[in-house]
Amino acid sequence: MTVWNPWHGCHKLSAGCKNCYVYRIDSKFERDSSIVAKTGSYNLPVRRGRRGNYKLAPGETVYTCFSSDFFLEDADEWRKGAWGMIKERGDLHFFIITKRIDRLQVNLPEDWGQGWEHVSIGCTVENQEMADHRLPLFKAAPIRHKIIICEPLLGPINLQAFNPGSWAEQVVAGGES
Repeated sequence: MTVWNPWHGCHKLSAGCKNCYVYRIDSKFERDSSIVAKTGSYNLPVRRGRRGNYKLAPGETVYTCFSSDFFLEDADEWRKGAWGMIKERGDLHFFIITKRIDRLQVNLPEDWGQGWEHVSIGCTVENQEMADHRLPLFKAAPIRHKIIICEPLLGPINLQAFNPGSWAEQVVAGGES
């Protein structure tokens, strides 16, 4: 398991962002989480060792952009390059979670089709309001591997109307950290 944060920082979007773990951790180091910046590990998936081998071993799961949101507006200029690295490393499994599923199409690779086999995308829904807003978009999105993330679960959510068993590979639920 590897965590790849090509950029860091985010802007709070909804009730699920109120007690964001990134903001909490950054505050301990007196960092401003609202400043979005490309990180030193931007090119991590394609880094090579002295012998020319990739540093990340084939078959690894790469938890992508866990200190930001992959579809954050501020990262639009970097996302195309990130998609290029993800495509190059088809031997890894990339796992992306977003609250911004409405921005999936921004900088989406031309050859994305219905999604790449080695990419799973999770859409976060923290309450019924966000489930009602985001899940129709998520269900219709061209993504091969979809996971519904009910975190942080701020109240009851009824997913029956969305019939997630017919299109989502997994539903995960959890509280605030």
